[in-house]
Amino acid sequence: MRNSMLAATAALIATVTTTMAADPPPPDRAAEVAAVKGVGAALVDDWNRHDMKDFGSLFADDAQFVNVIGLWWHSRAEIQKAHEALHATRMRTSHLVATESAVHLLGPDAAVLLQRWQLTGDTGIDGATLPMRRGIMTLVIVKEGSRWQIASAQNTDLVPLPNLPPGQ
Repeated sequence: MRNSMLAATAALIATVTTTMAADPPPPDRAAEVAAVKGVGAALVDDWNRHDMKDFGSLFADDAQFVNVIGLWWHSRAEIQKAHEALHATRMRTSHLVATESAVHLLGPDAAVLLQRWQLTGDTGIDGATLPMRRGIMTLVIVKEGSRWQIASAQNTDLVPLPNLPPGQ
């Protein structure tokens, strides 16, 4: 199951990167788009309340999550445990803001949500407050029954590349 989910996730992300458009969804799909965006909004809200139990409940039991430094968690339980540890330490005063989001509906029961974010209040491992961070999170969200939940997440810090000309 895990290998097929990973393969499906990779295929979905590849499809999204080549087909995502800024056009609004058809009116009959607006409810699905709103529900998917609602999952992203709940993730931000749970983060800011530092409620990692609610945060964890957004994920499927067999969800996958790759964080900004490449750590890979293989279940809802692992995802929740790792985030509980983060929010007990360096993220305990953090504040997350979603600055942009885009939904790509893949069918009636699957979607990809890309969400740009900004994070303040990260105290780092030494306890010193770090500058604001920016990134993009890609969430594969699936509908199980009437509930949308995260099947896969990839979080990426935006960092300047070395040796680029100014302004690039």
